[in-house]
Amino acid sequence: MLSPMPKIDSLNVLKVPHYYGHRRRLRQRFLLDPIALPDYEILELLLYWVFPRKDVKPEAKTLIQEMGSLGCVMGTVTLQSHPGLFFALQLIQEISRRILLEDLKKGPILNNSEKVIEYCRLMMMHLSVEQFRLFFLDRKYHLIQDEIQQWGTLDQVPLYPREVLRRALELNASNLILVHNHPSGDPKPSSADIELTRHLQISLFPFTIRVLDHFIVGKNGYFSFREHSLLMEKR
Repeated sequence: MLSPMPKIDSLNVLKVPHYYGHRRRLRQRFLLDPIALPDYEILELLLYWVFPRKDVKPEAKTLIQEMGSLGCVMGTVTLQSHPGLFFALQLIQEISRRILLEDLKKGPILNNSEKVIEYCRLMMMHLSVEQFRLFFLDRKYHLIQDEIQQWGTLDQVPLYPREVLRRALELNASNLILVHNHPSGDPKPSSADIELTRHLQISLFPFTIRVLDHFIVGKNGYFSFREHSLLMEKR
């Protein structure tokens, strides 16, 4: 004897979460004109992929309100506070980093400072502590390697000329671009920044390794030692 068919609650079958229609409309708006979407809706679209069965609009709004901006959300979300979102943001940042790095490696970057700045702002602008990055270049100003040299504190980061020289010789680099960030947002160099740069230049001169520029990046822009004539000329 056949078992009776289970009863189907037609109301439950047809019932779908209220935010499904909103998601569809938001995706359509994004495809038509992504620039028109406010920051919280961009974040909302990202959160959809992290939490596919959750209404994430309230969380997106809350994150923007609490942290101040989309950029601050990307820079302050941690693995402990929002693990799913943190992973998604890290993945997006790494994809963006590789795309920008490919562009940097296409040719000499001596006169393409805007590409270096774009890359460094992506990687460093929203850090809560100072970080020193070094771009090692060959004689024709092609990028050999981009590396984090040191991590520091809220308002200072050490840089040791001996370690910089050792790494430059290992990579057979002839030129360097220095980059560090100011978490305060103001990219203007301190007297310690200027003194450190000069000391490093003096240390590298005997080995014919040049410092082509020193960039400081912050939320409010960037500062170039070369553009402001703060680099020592080799004699």
